[in-house]
Amino acid sequence: MKKFILIICISSTLVFNLYPDSPTVDNKILFERFVELYSSGDLIKAEKALIQFLESKDPLTNEQLAAGYNNLGAVNLTLGNYAKALEYNLKAESFISTKDRTSILLADIYNNRGRIFNIKKSFDVSLEYLEKSIRIYTNLVVPNKNVLNNLSSAYINISIALVETKKYYSALNFLKQNVKLNSENKLSGLALTYLNIAKTYIRMGDTVNAEEFYLKSISSFINEYDGSYYRLVDVYFDYSMFLMSAGKTAKAVELNKKALAISLKNYGEKHTIVSLAYKHLGDNFLNERVYDSALYYYQKSLIAIDRKFNNPDIFTNPSIDSSLFDIRLLDNLKSKAQAFELLAGEQKDEETKLKMTDKGLETIDLALELIDRIRNNYISEESRIYLAENEKETYLFATHLAYSSYLLTHSSTTAYKMYDVAQKAKAAILRNEITGNELLYSSGIPDSLREKQNILAGNISAYNNLILEESRRSKPDITKISFWKDALFDMTRDKEKVTGEIENVYPQFHDLIRKTEPSSLKLIQKQMKNDETIIDYLLSNQYSDGKRKLYIFIISRNSLNFSERSLDSIFAKNASIIRNTTGTSTITGSNSVSFSDYTGALNYMYNNLIYPVRNMIKGKKLIIIPDEEIGWLSFDAFLKNKPVAGQTDYEGLSYLINDFTFSYSYSSSLIFAKKVWNIRGTRVFAFSPDYRNMGIEANTFSSLQGAGAEIGSVYKWFKGTEFSGGNATKNNFIKAMNHPAIFHLAMHSMSDSINSRYSYLMFDTHNKLTEEGKLYNYEISLSRIKSPMVVLSACNSGSGTLYSGEGLMSLARGFILAGASSVIKTEWDINDETSTAIITRFYYYLSKGKEKNEAMRFAKLEYLKNSAPVFKNPYYWAAYEVLGDTSPVSTNFAEYVFIISIMVIFAAGLVLIYFKRRKIFSERSL
Repeated sequence: MKKFILIICISSTLVFNLYPDSPTVDNKILFERFVELYSSGDLIKAEKALIQFLESKDPLTNEQLAAGYNNLGAVNLTLGNYAKALEYNLKAESFISTKDRTSILLADIYNNRGRIFNIKKSFDVSLEYLEKSIRIYTNLVVPNKNVLNNLSSAYINISIALVETKKYYSALNFLKQNVKLNSENKLSGLALTYLNIAKTYIRMGDTVNAEEFYLKSISSFINEYDGSYYRLVDVYFDYSMFLMSAGKTAKAVELNKKALAISLKNYGEKHTIVSLAYKHLGDNFLNERVYDSALYYYQKSLIAIDRKFNNPDIFTNPSIDSSLFDIRLLDNLKSKAQAFELLAGEQKDEETKLKMTDKGLETIDLALELIDRIRNNYISEESRIYLAENEKETYLFATHLAYSSYLLTHSSTTAYKMYDVAQKAKAAILRNEITGNELLYSSGIPDSLREKQNILAGNISAYNNLILEESRRSKPDITKISFWKDALFDMTRDKEKVTGEIENVYPQFHDLIRKTEPSSLKLIQKQMKNDETIIDYLLSNQYSDGKRKLYIFIISRNSLNFSERSLDSIFAKNASIIRNTTGTSTITGSNSVSFSDYTGALNYMYNNLIYPVRNMIKGKKLIIIPDEEIGWLSFDAFLKNKPVAGQTDYEGLSYLINDFTFSYSYSSSLIFAKKVWNIRGTRVFAFSPDYRNMGIEANTFSSLQGAGAEIGSVYKWFKGTEFSGGNATKNNFIKAMNHPAIFHLAMHSMSDSINSRYSYLMFDTHNKLTEEGKLYNYEISLSRIKSPMVVLSACNSGSGTLYSGEGLMSLARGFILAGASSVIKTEWDINDETSTAIITRFYYYLSKGKEKNEAMRFAKLEYLKNSAPVFKNPYYWAAYEVLGDTSPVSTNFAEYVFIISIMVIFAAGLVLIYFKRRKIFSERSL
């Protein structure tokens, strides 16, 4: 007699796998009972039956245990117990032997795990597991119908992850393959495929095809099952949103009520799906502007998602510590806060309006706490970036609520609260990464574990780069890519194990990272000088009624001011003009149209980013914390006034550098938080490759004629070691990083616009393979450097992939993460000759004890003063920016000598007075 082991793959119908081992009669009865209960939709009793089966006194094989725990994980996933689902899924894998790493059962486990990570919105991790499961399924010589059912499930699951990461055509491709697979093999599951096709078309803006597939999905579910089948809820939710967008409110409400009834029947009052059903009803009433009814349903959604919370009073909120699912609770809180804000807007009584506004602010505060917790529990940077981009508007909305409260109270406490909220929206991932790096290199972490983790992280990035490069070819080698993905999958799992080992050795490691908070504004202000002003921008990444919300915070040592503004599409247009014209198109002044557009854009930026707050600025040193496209802009080059009519050159333009000294930071928390390395007798390690010994790559990387003069000027003022030509190798630089020094890198760099991890600096290869000279950004991030300043005299060293909330992922960011106190970066391609002139004078002023931002400003002003009109184009001089700490790297010896002289004279005076008084005293004694 043979035994049936049920493998449930989420998003598919039930699949039976046959195994030769026979269970005992009792076990067989228990298992058949589980199948019966699961099929009937009684998931609670089904779970109990499966637990009884797994805890049976009769021995089960590892294969049976793996399948049983995988099923248990799948049941808990359906029940909404996502933490338990992952726990059981991981336990299932522990019963798979090393020799069975390509078994169908392992593919099933990974398929379900991919679905779990989809729900947790960790889509990059989900894709790894789903791609691995699909490779196992498709590599089988003769797949049976059970395997084909599970492959169908994997196609649906991977399409979900692809849609969420905006790879719509890839998602459609998998779904169309699935339609073909289902039709050819007469599989069940077409209804879910149709639903996901509809969802994909919605994201692509194709409403006609979307509605067709929504209706196909509903019809297929009802024909295959009945009108109360639990998966119908998914279609009703999505189709109701579609109907709402089309103005068909009554039909949308009807569908949501059907979804709620089905959910309550299948899951009871406390469940994530029930909570979602109540939320959708709340959304219906919010859309109809019936805000009190919306709040009623949002409160019901909060009750359903929290194990312990049962209070129907809309002015109460649950604790975030007992939620069934953080992501569902987050969405519910955001919706409730929005309803309070809209209801407050209808109130004529200011006291009631303030009460509503503050309750909305309290509610959104809980949402922000949840975002922190969700982000810190993600295991990959990609997932954290996805969260930052998708929750940016939550921080904007929270800032807006705090601003609304401030307008009603004018309370300084509320003003500081407003900035605290805004600050959390900036560089949260970078702050956590810096904390993680510092902890990794602390005495609590064994060197062997740290080194192992770094090696794995480096290898993972290297393999990702191989896959990326091969994928870019006109005819990529699919076999190679598949092999590399398998290797990458194993390395990623190994890295997760090492991270677990680190947390076992140092239990505080994860908690300390999770507790990383932005510095308080009062602490930041204490560290500021009287002549400094921080200007922190918070810009929405979404349009509402054709506008994007912009908050500008102006912080001095003794004050906090702010401005709320809106920007239309002209801002994005002008930002693109500036970004795209910092190059050859504006090098000459003969192109009057380009000149007009470019200077107009620079003036527009001044009028919208500086002029509105000019009266709030204290002093002449501005620390800019950009956001979104503002990160592309060099504030030095902003124009206070447009050129006079008919002007076509850059002579005499009113650049903002004439009025202010600029530096930049990712977050106000990081301005003073970075360690400023104290170097006795400041040394400079300078690297300048020749590139003439690069063989076939010589045309790609031209020789930098000005680099020699640039480095020569450095050693006029500073001591150190020069690495030029064949000595300017990657290996020599890595060795030098262990020594505390200033690092000057005069070389080519290549910026990867798709993934800035693979941007790189090009060192000398000394007639070896080009790859040996590339220092990738991911390698920099994994390194440690003891430096008060890294000068990246290379093209585009400050440019990279722009992420909402995190800014530009650039080579400069990599060095900040590695430990550099400050980085001198470039925003675009730099001219070799003119950059030499600026950097030469920059080091001169540094040697005189000037702060880095002052030294850079003086160098640029000197360049502008001595240059012909055509070379006063910002392309030539505005690219260089100071990122991070601005403190001097050298003592001003003239001032030092003057102070010492005064001290000597003062001391001599004291000695003279002493002896004179002693003489008088002696004479009196006589």
